[in-house]
Amino acid sequence: MKLQDIIAMTLVFLLGSISLVMGTLVLLGIQEVAHTTLKGLLVYNVVLGALSLLVAILVWKGLKSSPKFVLLIILSHASILSFLIFFVPDVALESIRAMEVRVILWGLVYLLIQWGNITKVRQRTSGWGSMTILVLLSTVFLLGCKQSPSRTNLDPKDAQTKNSKEKAHQSEEVFANGWVNEIQLDQGVKWQANVETTIGVTKMRSIINRTAPRTISEYQQLGNELNNLKNKLVKECTMTGPSHDNLHVWLYPLIKKIEALQSVGNEKSGRQLTQNIAQHLKSYDDFFK
Repeated sequence: MKLQDIIAMTLVFLLGSISLVMGTLVLLGIQEVAHTTLKGLLVYNVVLGALSLLVAILVWKGLKSSPKFVLLIILSHASILSFLIFFVPDVALESIRAMEVRVILWGLVYLLIQWGNITKVRQRTSGWGSMTILVLLSTVFLLGCKQSPSRTNLDPKDAQTKNSKEKAHQSEEVFANGWVNEIQLDQGVKWQANVETTIGVTKMRSIINRTAPRTISEYQQLGNELNNLKNKLVKECTMTGPSHDNLHVWLYPLIKKIEALQSVGNEKSGRQLTQNIAQHLKSYDDFFK
């Protein structure tokens, strides 16, 4: 086996193993993550992780069909990445970054197993494969740039002004209560929530009531603890239909507030966010029972 094939097989095996193991642990609730996860994305990662191990075997045996399977996985990951970016507004940035890394590494795997055929591939009609890889990798980098605003053409004063406006806008968005105009009652009565959701809200209230953060790090620690409880609440939620939809209307602003508290930069903002989160948690009783 050639060196490039060994490297490619090792990469595929590691990618598959990590996706399969980590996805399974999170799905079963054994492993918790610091960001909000999508169950469908976790299932996808587990399935593709298992398929990746099969592809590793194909590469190890040197089968000619292995490049085609690698291309299919690249296209699958690229499609999911595009879907997350353009159609799932509340997806965690960590999930997008992880998918970008997968596309890039699988592109590298394809180039490695085709290393000896690059000259032939350029001369034959099957060269679309290499062009596809280049286009996909370019797309990934462009999408990555889309996530982070460029500062290349800004002088320090302009950059400072822009950052101030962005922070002000983010602050207004976090403290906004527009969700109260979206949420609805169940024909005038409160929605029936599952016990685990109510317990999770109660625990978050309790942790705020029994802590008295004063420093930036203490406020951030409170944000981390609230985030862990929020993640557990999301995983244990069994609500469906309109009740679940209205819970999401209530929960989404809370997630943003907790994320802001996790990265708070001063004591005043930490105090304001903590008070706002406490009020938001109190409003749970106005819509759910």
